[in-house]
Amino acid sequence: MAALTAAALAASSPAVATGSATHISNSGAVLNGTVNPNGASTSDQFEYGLTTGYGLATPLRSVGSGTTSVSVSGTIGSLIPGTVYHYRVLALNRFGGTTGADRTFKTTGHPPAGVVTGPAALIGKSTVTLTGTVNPEGQATTWVFEYGLNGAYGVQTFAQTLPAVNTPITVSAQLAGLEPGTFFHYSLVAFHGGTVVSRGADVTFLTEPFTRPTPRLRAKTTPHRSRTKPYLFTTSLSVLGPGAIPASYACTGSAAIRYFNGQHLVAYTLAPVQPDCTASAQVGFAHKIGGGSTPLRVTIRFSGNGYLSPIKAHPESVVLG
Repeated sequence: MAALTAAALAASSPAVATGSATHISNSGAVLNGTVNPNGASTSDQFEYGLTTGYGLATPLRSVGSGTTSVSVSGTIGSLIPGTVYHYRVLALNRFGGTTGADRTFKTTGHPPAGVVTGPAALIGKSTVTLTGTVNPEGQATTWVFEYGLNGAYGVQTFAQTLPAVNTPITVSAQLAGLEPGTFFHYSLVAFHGGTVVSRGADVTFLTEPFTRPTPRLRAKTTPHRSRTKPYLFTTSLSVLGPGAIPASYACTGSAAIRYFNGQHLVAYTLAPVQPDCTASAQVGFAHKIGGGSTPLRVTIRFSGNGYLSPIKAHPESVVLG
């Protein structure tokens, strides 16, 4: 009885050692190590992942309560080919937990192609050019764009194949016959031997409407009268389109701001429309125009874009001096 009590008092947290990885394939491996329970009922598992943060683990398994080191192993799968993984052994008992040293292994095969879905370009009423980049990672890689009215897509472009290089390659595909004024989803997808290995992010675009709606244009030039040289005037404006057209599409283009003395154009500037659908521009005069106190007429015209039609604001007048 005294001997049992002494053994129980000698029990402590487990001792562990991370071993090597074996049976490495392009999608799996066996992780090995040793655990000494140090006299207390102990369980072990392997933590693993792409970094030392791990994030994945094998199920906990009992290794008994002995006082000598025993070999332990864990089989893992669903790994990425050609990729370095970190792993370590972990053991727990009632006295605490112990982790082994971090070790690494690399799965066999080529890593999957690196894919980035790019922006849509040259958007028209029924046409668009989809863009992206593919890094074949040393293996001949086939790519397509999948597209459709939602994230399920349903349609794809003709498959094209890139050579076995290790640098990103820009790819693009033109679509035609699309419905005007419609949102589409698309994604760039890469294949190795008919199997999807990488899928880019889902991206959307909006085709131009068949008939562009007319936005509301609010504009104001201040001050009404500039009394000292240089005579400065600032025009601020906002463009408001239908709610169905997102700002990323509606808030483009520019506004032309013109100053007239009678019928003569005396100043001109362009105010680019910002992402918040506002624009502003300043015009300065070094001296009075014409007779001096004659008002100048200010006209403001939004140029329109693929989604909104052009529109003019009501003319304003300003005075120099």
